[in-house]
Amino acid sequence: MRRSNHPSSEAYRIVELATPLALVQLAQVAISTTDMLMLGWVGGEALAAGALGLAVFNLLRTIGFGLIVGTSNLVAAEPGDRVPISLLFGALVVSAGAGLIAMGLMVFGGAGLRWLGQDANVAELAWDYLTFLAPGIVALFGFYAYRGVVVGRRKAGFLLAITLATILINAVLDYGLLFGAFGLPQLGVPGVAAASTLAYLAQFVAIACITHRTMVFSRLSSMAELLASIRRLLATGLPTAGSYGSEAGFTALVTLMVGVWGAAALAAQAVVNQMVYVVFMLSIGLSHATSVGVSEAVGGGDHERARRVGRTGLLLGMAVAAVFALAFLLFSAPLLALFSLSPGGRGEATYRAAQTLLIVAALVQLPDFAQNIGIGALRGVGRAASGFWITLASYWLIGAPAAWLMGFHLVPGATGVWIGMGTGFAAAAIGLIAAFHRATGGFVIARRVSEQRP
Repeated sequence: MRRSNHPSSEAYRIVELATPLALVQLAQVAISTTDMLMLGWVGGEALAAGALGLAVFNLLRTIGFGLIVGTSNLVAAEPGDRVPISLLFGALVVSAGAGLIAMGLMVFGGAGLRWLGQDANVAELAWDYLTFLAPGIVALFGFYAYRGVVVGRRKAGFLLAITLATILINAVLDYGLLFGAFGLPQLGVPGVAAASTLAYLAQFVAIACITHRTMVFSRLSSMAELLASIRRLLATGLPTAGSYGSEAGFTALVTLMVGVWGAAALAAQAVVNQMVYVVFMLSIGLSHATSVGVSEAVGGGDHERARRVGRTGLLLGMAVAAVFALAFLLFSAPLLALFSLSPGGRGEATYRAAQTLLIVAALVQLPDFAQNIGIGALRGVGRAASGFWITLASYWLIGAPAAWLMGFHLVPGATGVWIGMGTGFAAAAIGLIAAFHRATGGFVIARRVSEQRP
């Protein structure tokens, strides 16, 4: 049966795939959100240490995810019911290598936090946090490899159940290892990181077992086939990881800039950034679904539809971002209360700083969604390298200087730093969307010319 070309049909297909992916992303970030909520019970220093540790972890996690995310595009483009086992093996090889490198950086690089202008006690706690969290990133990258295969075949339904179970495991272990409950040792702040490591290991085992039970894979014909799959994956993954890493590195730099203004500003940054990160997971789901839809259209030779899918994904993203921006503005007090922040309490300075940051965060949501969906759309047409260069220039040549200028001169403080960050996101969004339209416009012209030839 012929698929409808109406924009509402494209929107339905994007939402159909994006919904489970977004829910999974939300469930994933709920693990770190749970960590932050419980660290907030301990105090501002623990919360600031968690913020610093998560800034490093999220940087490495985002790069690893970008390295492996192209698996879904390759699987989606493969005909037939059987998935080439070389694609799964290739993704696992890449994820294992990236995970071991990331683990080493967390264990041995965490000591350098004290040299970056951060509070000494906070930096020491953050290093302990990273050390206990390091093994978990290897298991998490393995989970991403299997998820890429599942998403490429549009069989993402069971991912949500796995991730919800992971949240429950993490929450129980968080409380137990933080406070010494349920017969578990009391590890304090590092216990929260240890809980996340165990939770990530459990979800990796779960997705591996279910994937092999529910999907059919072809046999590996030769080592050359495996190497070819790794090369194809890296051809997409390296520039995508560069794009994602540029953004994550940019936001990590923003965290360090905010940290210069003291523990209260850093704690406020931790709370607001966690809220933004939760909403950002929705854009990841929409970006991934848009990318898969564009890849399917390009693989079928329908480049006009590819452009339509990209536009539809962008419009959906803007609508979602606007809703959450409004929520940030209208419900700031209840949202901050979730993190034990309130006016007149022990963390009043943190509360005031976070309340101001939420206003800026509401505005930053729009360009942040747009640039993330633009990265996915460009990856769908095989232009991931273009996305990398656009984001690199936008974040580091525009956003970073703007954050420094605004945060330390024009609007001193965390608010000014965030205004500069939003400027970088806006530049990236404009460049990525323009590049996607040029790419698909070129495809459409080429197709029409070929159709007119006798």
